[in-house]
Amino acid sequence: MSTYATDDFPYEILITDVDGVLTDGSYQYSKKGKISKTFGPHDADGFKMFNRVGVQVVAISADKRGFPITKKRLTDMGVPLYLVSESERSTWVQEKSQGRKYGFIGDGYYDIQTLINADIGYAPSNAPELVKANANMIIPVFGGNGVILHVFDHFLSIVNEDSHRMFRMGKF
Repeated sequence: MSTYATDDFPYEILITDVDGVLTDGSYQYSKKGKISKTFGPHDADGFKMFNRVGVQVVAISADKRGFPITKKRLTDMGVPLYLVSESERSTWVQEKSQGRKYGFIGDGYYDIQTLINADIGYAPSNAPELVKANANMIIPVFGGNGVILHVFDHFLSIVNEDSHRMFRMGKF
């Protein structure tokens, strides 16, 4: 794959919420508390592809009780994870981007302002209508079903038509 100048990129950093984007949004509880979350398998491919083209990807979660579960999965995929409360989300994302163009993926009410502020804001198709109304792009899958891979598809369609065609043919 050829290299690209970041000037051609719609964003240089992609920040994603976790629950409802990388997971299906459900939690399993026992009497002792939260014991599991459901992550889909296809996001790992999307993270690898963003890494190949040089886009930094980070994840955020406001779920303190489920953070160790999330941390384990994101570590397995090589993605940095930060605990960021809903009230601090928009400010944290702007600081983390350090003036660079950024994309943001969110699915919840507290993601709306961050979606608005992003260079490109994405929401999975099962996000509430109010959230989707504030995103630039609605991803055609539910959270936990490969949102990151679909976001990469969109990203590549903007950056390079030939690479996008190869990606679509499974030859990226």
